Amino acid sequence: MPISDRRPDPARRRLLGGALALGAALALPRAVLAQATNQARSLVETISAEVVALVNSGRGEAQMYAEFERVLARYADMPAVAAASLGPAWRTATPAQQRAFVAAFQSYLARKYGRQFRDYRNASIQVTGARDAGNAGVLVNTVVQRPGQANIAIDWQISARSGAPKAVNLIIEGISMLSNERAEIGAMLEASRGSIDGLIQRMQARS
Repeated sequence: MPISDRRPDPARRRLLGGALALGAALALPRAVLAQATNQARSLVETISAEVVALVNSGRGEAQMYAEFERVLARYADMPAVAAASLGPAWRTATPAQQRAFVAAFQSYLARKYGRQFRDYRNASIQVTGARDAGNAGVLVNTVVQRPGQANIAIDWQISARSGAPKAVNLIIEGISMLSNERAEIGAMLEASRGSIDGLIQRMQARS
């Protein structure tokens, strides 16, 4: 059989090379998105297990709130959540005020939502789905199943903008925690006559 001495067409090589590069470029984001979704789902499963164990631990109120605050510190992006809740006033706050606000806000949330999660005693939290939400991160869907009571749908917004997957919002039965907190913090700031220091004192009094 004669051996062809035709050399590969440079244009064809460029076309094939471009197609392979495009295929790799398209495959990479899908792999990255799948990994981010899996990480977010795993994070929510971990948080849910810790919360359920905590509310069923039989600990006293003060101990439970303190532990719930530690859960927030480990798994939530508290600086991002605090900044979003404070709104435009965050940008005018000094670094010291920002740090003080994050600390006060974390304790405030721990008590507020720790009190709500106390009602989930003997409940289970099941992850039912997770999807990429673009710039919002990953949305993980869960259902809280309570004996003898209606189920509660909670969606967890997970973002890795701080460098690692962290919780940045809860959507409970369609109501955004972040939107609620922005309204409440705004009202407290107004009652403090726009003083961030006054706002921090008000939040500390509620913690």
